[in-house]
Amino acid sequence: MDRAASWGEAVWRVWEDAPEPVRYGALCIIAIYAIWLVLFFTQRRILYFTDPTRIHPSDCELDRTEETELGTPDGHTLIVWRADAKDDALPHILYLHGNRRALWRRARFFRLFIASGWGLSALAHRGFNGSTGRPSEPANVADAILAFDALVAEGIRPGRIVVYGESLGSGTAVQLAAARPVGGLILHAPYDSFRDIVRSRTAWLLPRAIFRERYDSIRQIGQVKAPVLWLHGDKDRIIPQGRGRRLYDAALSTKYAALVKGANHFGIYTQAVFNQHVRFFAEACASLNGQGRPGPEMSVIDPVLPKEDAHPELSKGRVPLAGKRR
Repeated sequence: MDRAASWGEAVWRVWEDAPEPVRYGALCIIAIYAIWLVLFFTQRRILYFTDPTRIHPSDCELDRTEETELGTPDGHTLIVWRADAKDDALPHILYLHGNRRALWRRARFFRLFIASGWGLSALAHRGFNGSTGRPSEPANVADAILAFDALVAEGIRPGRIVVYGESLGSGTAVQLAAARPVGGLILHAPYDSFRDIVRSRTAWLLPRAIFRERYDSIRQIGQVKAPVLWLHGDKDRIIPQGRGRRLYDAALSTKYAALVKGANHFGIYTQAVFNQHVRFFAEACASLNGQGRPGPEMSVIDPVLPKEDAHPELSKGRVPLAGKRR
């Protein structure tokens, strides 16, 4: 105790004798490290905008779609909206949503899959749409792999499963496709590295070491063997197309790029984009049955979209809900 007290007194004397600029500088450094420490432990609560409201697919008027539950090894329950394909030759979409995007908000796009006769498994990440637990990068990736393995265990050929990752979910989708032999990978408004996006928007003041949620897709995309479809709007202000283009350029497998002119971050969900790109790509992948062949790169720029399609959040139309189930 005496030794500790003497050390404390010595430090205090040094502090009192130090010039004011040195003391202010030291306080600033201590404050910065304190902020970094708080961000390290609280970033998951800051990052994920969860929506626990549990809505059944029938409330969104989705045909052939049922709500199922998937148990995780750590004791949580995941909600999955599930529709079986009308034919075994058709693709089965494993959909991984973005941040703040509960499943019912994507019913408009799910209808396009279902109307085409495809299979659909839309996974609600932890904390969304009735799934229990808290989301995190390790949990999201593990849950996506679990959902994929469950589909294969049911007898669905891996080559028929096309993984669709939207926005933040694209990082999960890339890691899933790097770990499992998926039939195809659709990246909807993706990014190269979530960590680097945040650092660039904070003037690079945050060190890499404090990030627990990294989603470094650009480090994983080279391990993906399946064909890749890249979709991005040229008016995207949330994830600029340049960030997504870096990821596309780093992909080594057969890849296709579709830049949707006039579309913002939420404006890719259109019938035209589905018909021209998503349907062609997914059904081609299912027909290959996982036997991806090297092919030329293909890039397409869509014509300018009508305003109500490019900016659906400005549209008056909303998904009709017959009621909410909790």
